This record gives sequence, structure tokens and C-alpha cells, in this order.
Amino acid sequence: MPRTAGIYVRISQDRDGRALGVARQEEDCRALCARRGWTVAKVYADNDVSATTGKRRPAYAAMLADIKGGQINAVAVWDLDRLHRRPIELEDFIDLADRHGVDLGSVGGDVDLSTPGGRLQARIMGAVARNEMEVKSARTKRAQLQAAQQGRWLGGVRPFGFEVDGTTLRPTEAAEIVRLVDALLAGDSLAGLVRDLNARGVRSTRGKPWSYTTLRQVIRRPRNAGLSDYHGEILGPARWPAIVDEGRWRGARALLADPARRTSRSNRVRWLLAGLARCGICGETVKSARAGSRTVYRCRTGKHLARAAVPVDALVDAVVVGRLQQPDAAALLGGADAPDQAALHLDRAALTARLDEVACAFADGSITAAQLRAATSALRGKVAAVETAMAASNRGNVLGDLVGGSNVEAVWAKLPLARRRAVVDLLIEVTLLPSGRRGNRFDPTLVSIAWR
Repeated sequence: MPRTAGIYVRISQDRDGRALGVARQEEDCRALCARRGWTVAKVYADNDVSATTGKRRPAYAAMLADIKGGQINAVAVWDLDRLHRRPIELEDFIDLADRHGVDLGSVGGDVDLSTPGGRLQARIMGAVARNEMEVKSARTKRAQLQAAQQGRWLGGVRPFGFEVDGTTLRPTEAAEIVRLVDALLAGDSLAGLVRDLNARGVRSTRGKPWSYTTLRQVIRRPRNAGLSDYHGEILGPARWPAIVDEGRWRGARALLADPARRTSRSNRVRWLLAGLARCGICGETVKSARAGSRTVYRCRTGKHLARAAVPVDALVDAVVVGRLQQPDAAALLGGADAPDQAALHLDRAALTARLDEVACAFADGSITAAQLRAATSALRGKVAAVETAMAASNRGNVLGDLVGGSNVEAVWAKLPLARRRAVVDLLIEVTLLPSGRRGNRFDPTLVSIAWR
């Protein structure tokens, strides 16, 4: 009976992308079909696709559809383990071949699926292939675990921030990671950071624009803090250098894990005084909110005031710039030994985020009440120490290029929002006062500014 054959070829991993493995399989299968007198109708190639995971194999699915449709009634493969690695798939193929009278030819040795003995042979070969796969998988997992325990890189796609060896820093990308972590701790949103990276033409290691998901994954990686992990579990120090210190990395990771971040913390990114200025009635910090066509600052209760955000921010900008333009502005800077105020601010943000992380861990049962108390006490002690250092130190280099320059206003206008917020938080206390008057006219006397 004449046979119209489909050739199925597959390799699990094609490292160089040249498909040489499937090309060699096809050549041998064509020779097999010629010896059998089969006419080759189509070649089905799943290149760089595993048959172990159970994920859909597009070419294999297309071949089964053509068998059901009667386009082919024979299949040629290089070896049975190219066709199946999972017994359940083999059983489905045996049933399909039986219903449609399909012959199976293998370069490595034929199996007659039309006889009980042939089907038994196929099942034994399938079980052996499955066992080999499981043994290989166990060896691979054990080797990867050992490598992770020793702090070695497990291989794969080059990680952003590192060279192809996975351990040598790539300075330009490492600097981006430092900037991203610090900006996140200072209040920037992940979406804003994605837009900034793409606008500046910074690309991922695959050469693609950034997305919310890919950037989140990069910032959360333990390797940024010089830590080795395996399937999410941190095993210890790695052999590659840290890009950021562990405290800031943990703080950034905790922020990204916070389910409330999308609604509460993202507002801080767009407006200068959100979370900084205070309500003159209740003393709570204000948040930004939409009121018709404009954005206003409201206190957390939402009852005491609603002040238009744009003119308030403009007033605070003018006051800060005016102070920094004064001849004695250099006195705001500390000496050479003064702590880095920007770093202290970020450390405080990281510790606060870790307090939230500990509270969430207690809420979901991951830690006990005793562990919660111990962790909270330790973290609050560190917060107090940071705040003491901030209060006792001089202004530090958070002011940096804002003092002594020729055009403070131009420098201020170009600073990212997170940096301007840090300067405002460092220099002044802003209190928004309520007003009994109605109307949209801005009244600057209702904005109280006190120098720290």
C-alpha cells in the first residue's frame, strides 16, 4: 500500500540557533523513506523544543492534525525518543496510529505499532527513555543546587548588569541597577522607571524594550545584592560582586511585593509633596487625588482640606530655589566627613519597607509572633539609628550640585522628582492650612513653610 510520510525531527536545545541537529535527522529520515518507497509529503520540525516538559510542541501538534485529516499515513523519525519522552503521549499516538493505519519508521530501529509485540516494544522503549530523562534531570538539578550553594552562576541568558560569564560586572548596566533601586526607594513608580529606560534607549540583555514584568524581575534578583539563590531560596553569598547592598535590595524587593503600592505609593512619583507635606488640622501627611480636572492634596482622612497641587508645588519650588541661590547657601553643606544624606534617606526607606515585609510575613503565617516582635524591634532600632544620624549630620551631598552653581533654577528643573523630594524633605517642613473661603484662587498664605 503506497505511503505518504511525514518526517518528524526534534532537538531539545539548539544553543547556536543553526538547527544543525534537526537537519541531520531529516537527512537520515529521508534516506529511510527512500528505502521504504514512501513519498515524503512534509517535514515537521520542533527545533529547540523539549518533549519532557509536556508543553505544546507546535510541529508535533500539526503532524497529528494531518494524520487525522488523512494527509499522511506514515511517520519517519530518527529515534523514538525524538517523537515521545512521556508515556502518556506515546499511548495517545498508538491509539491514533491504530485508528488511521499509520506506519512508523525509525532510523534507530523500526517498531510495528500494528502488533501487540510491537506496541509492547514501543512502551518498553518509552519507559526506558522516560527513566533516562528522569535520571538526567535529577543529576542536573543536583549539580545546579551544588553550584548555587557554592555561589557559582548556573548559566543561561546573560544577566543584566553582568558580562556573559555571569560574574563580571558590566559597569553601564550595573549603574542602571543602582539608579533603579535608589529611585524605587525614593518613591518612583515601576511604570515610570520603565518609561524612562525605554525613552533613553536602554535595552534588556535580549535587546528588547523593557516591560513592567521584566524590570520587576531584574530589581528583585538576589544576585544584585551578591547573593546566590536556587528556585527563590537564598543560599548565601555568591562569587560575583554585589551591585547594591543587601539592605537596599531587600527594601526594594519588599516595596515591589506590597499589594498596596499600586494605589498608595505610586502617587508619590507624580507630585512633589505627596507623603511629605502635612495637614494643618490632623497632622497627617497629604496624598494626591483627582478632583474634577485638577489634582489636589488631601489629608489622609479626606475631610480637612483640598489644596490644588500645581500652585503649591510651584511655590515650594520657588522657595527652595530662592534659598539655594543665596550667597550663604554653601553653609547648608557639611564638611568632607559628613554622611551621605541621600544614602541615609534611602536606608530609612529600605528599613521601613522591610518592616512592612515582616508584618506581611506574620499575617500569612510565615513567622511567629515572637519572631515578629524580635524582627520589628531590631529593624526599628536600625531606623532610629539612621534617623539620629540624619538629624545629627550636616546637609550632606544631597544638595551637591545645587549649591555653588551658576544657575540653580536650571539645575533644579532638570533633577528627577525623587531627588527634588529628598531636598525638600531635608530642608523644609510644609504644612497645608485649611480655608473657610470658597473659590479656586490660590492663596500662598495657606502654605506654611518652616526651615529645618
